[in-house]
Amino acid sequence: MRKSLWIGALAIALLTLAAHLPGLRHQFVLWDDTTHITQNPVIRALTWANITAMFTQPIAKLYCPLTWLSFAVDHQIWGQNPFGYHLTNILLHVANTVLVFLLIGQIGKSVPPLAPFFTALLFGIHPLRVESVAWATERKDVLFVFFYLLALLVYLRRDKLWLCFLLFVAATLAKSAAVTFPVVALLLDRFLVTNGGASVPASGAPAPASGGRSAHPLRSLLPFFAVSILIGTVTVWAQASGIGETVAGAEAIPLFLRPALVGYCALFYLGKFLWPLNLSAIYPSFDELHWYPILSGLGFLAVTAGAWWLRRRAPVVLAGWLFYLVTLAPTIGLMPVGIHVVADRYSYLPLLGLCFVTGYAASHHRVAAVVLSIIVAGLMTLTVLRTRVWANTETLFLSVLDDNPRSLPALINLTKWHTDLDEFDRAIEYGERALAIAPHGEPGRRNLAAALKQAGRLEEAVRVWPQIAASPPAAGH
Repeated sequence: MRKSLWIGALAIALLTLAAHLPGLRHQFVLWDDTTHITQNPVIRALTWANITAMFTQPIAKLYCPLTWLSFAVDHQIWGQNPFGYHLTNILLHVANTVLVFLLIGQIGKSVPPLAPFFTALLFGIHPLRVESVAWATERKDVLFVFFYLLALLVYLRRDKLWLCFLLFVAATLAKSAAVTFPVVALLLDRFLVTNGGASVPASGAPAPASGGRSAHPLRSLLPFFAVSILIGTVTVWAQASGIGETVAGAEAIPLFLRPALVGYCALFYLGKFLWPLNLSAIYPSFDELHWYPILSGLGFLAVTAGAWWLRRRAPVVLAGWLFYLVTLAPTIGLMPVGIHVVADRYSYLPLLGLCFVTGYAASHHRVAAVVLSIIVAGLMTLTVLRTRVWANTETLFLSVLDDNPRSLPALINLTKWHTDLDEFDRAIEYGERALAIAPHGEPGRRNLAAALKQAGRLEEAVRVWPQIAASPPAAGH
């Protein structure tokens, strides 16, 4: 058994590594990599002052001190060479994939032998993973999930709750999305029972305690909930400070539509999981969505009702769907950051629930296992192709424009990109397109004026942005 475990883990690691390896050649992109890495002063030296700043103040409207600390370590080793930052992301993702394999394997004897392998492989190589792995800035995704999965593994062992708590705290300090952990732990207690030291899916009673845990799971998880509330509060405070996107107000996304957005977001990632084509770094904003709130709500309720109906015949379906919803909750649409309500990176951890249901189902039937193996090969190909899109700023935002020619962030960043390369004609072309979409938008006007000024067309630049004589070009937006 131990030998097969090692072989399975090695195979998963190698396949995941192969799918994401092209990312090692990538550059930084003009999309948060500037504020998070290349122009972030607190990561440039591992001094006490910088470490204190990481843990005591928001940076780029975020509170994720362990993520900043990991960037600082990378900076000590690699300087401004993007290779090292991408390498760390890839290795963390490979480690997460192996942890998924071990986690599903610990669920118990009723899980088919191939279920951990298929679940982990889907988690590792699905194209929806690419944004969190290939984008250096998204270190917080792969880092928080690393600690989150370790905490779940310790929790399943039914002892050493103190270690589980420390790992959970580390996860929250890497990204606030980890606040869902205590709810997920309760789900595990609800859907799993202990059987001879191994946990197995159950349709009924909660798991009895053993080892270091209280007979009442909720009571033992109270410190976890306290940390979740604290980190949630700090995150809201961080979002309200500084300059940049913050939680969208009611004027941008009406409150009465947000419950329907929950259904839209949940179904969006489910759809991309089943049919991972036309992925984009920037999906249409709320104003550009062609959606039907009532249909989104009804579709979401239908899927949830189906999972509930199967709770006795196939409790794994409800367990996986609830894990998906709970872990997606921080980004599911009730409190969207900015006007962009969906992003591939938001699905990094939640997709594990869907991967588990799929891997579990396919493992019960030989034909389904063969079909899934073929699908996995196709998904690996798509992941390699999707990873290449993130090679640099130009390839990234041109791919966005392929799907949405009116994507304002893509046009603004391409304006800045071509200005930096002294390709002023192309910069001005993108800048004028951005101005046509948002005539009064400050970032678009500022970047177009900078391109015009550097092209020697100062009079036009001043008409576009009067302050251009005293203003430097804008950083990546």
